[in-house]
Amino acid sequence: MHHSVDRSRTCNRWNRDYPPVLTVAPGDTVSLAMRDSSDGQVRPGMSLAEFAAIDRTRVHALTGPVVVEGAAPGDALEIEILDFAHEGWAWTSIMPGLGALGDEFAEPYLHFWKLEAGRTRSIPGVTLDLHPFCGIIGVQRAEHGEFRTRAPGPFGGNMDVRHLGAGARLWLPVLAPGAGLCAGDAHAAQGDGEVSINGMEAPMTVTLRIHLRKGDGLAAPYAVVPPALVPPRYSAKPFHAFIESHEDPREAARAAVRRAMGYLGTRLGLPRELALILCSVVLDLKISQMVNAPTTTISAYLPEAIFD
Repeated sequence: MHHSVDRSRTCNRWNRDYPPVLTVAPGDTVSLAMRDSSDGQVRPGMSLAEFAAIDRTRVHALTGPVVVEGAAPGDALEIEILDFAHEGWAWTSIMPGLGALGDEFAEPYLHFWKLEAGRTRSIPGVTLDLHPFCGIIGVQRAEHGEFRTRAPGPFGGNMDVRHLGAGARLWLPVLAPGAGLCAGDAHAAQGDGEVSINGMEAPMTVTLRIHLRKGDGLAAPYAVVPPALVPPRYSAKPFHAFIESHEDPREAARAAVRRAMGYLGTRLGLPRELALILCSVVLDLKISQMVNAPTTTISAYLPEAIFD
């Protein structure tokens, strides 16, 4: 059976005692209409002053919870991610004090994307392929009480795993009766690292098929994802790799991002803010080595194929 949940049925916290918006049987499909991560506060064309004044206690907006018949602690949900439908726009921001380089920006910055069927050309000189996914997908936590949505955990949540797009399968441990599945924080695209603090934040509808695996004993999220780990068009050309090593992995990552931003500024003439926005949605941070303790090497990969 197929079900649909509209985007009026949202919550902004994890809480296993929230009443369900829907109950499904194992094997059912469900389409969840999701607001953008701001809970619908951000809108195309809004001013920077309006953006700075949004209520950040409403981040993130999650559609759900969806109860699965028969689900009990010790079981697992197997979730087939079938499809995403965006609504033609998205946004990405910089907020002082947040993200990888938030200490280097004194003022907020907001960029809007116009989304085509599978691409966006919203920065001059660049064409980006979309690869939509849910930044947050998870089940209710084992603990009673209300919890902010920023930190992920064994329940899933704000994992920002960009490979959980259409065609992926995600397993989540059931930690509370009925599971209480929620999804939100949809991104039209994101780089591994999400370094500005956002991907392409977008209202979107996701369609899932939900299976129940009794007595699975899964301890933490697990996924099987499609083999194209970057949009296929990107693989047709080389990647620029910015490589940094440091005893603090975060500092190595920050240095690599700065170098990628510098490259974008030189090649495209982008201001530093827009260079960071572009890095947040397409630059992939990878751990290259941890063996040479205490030094970690981080490589940041930028696809040549994005340049027009």
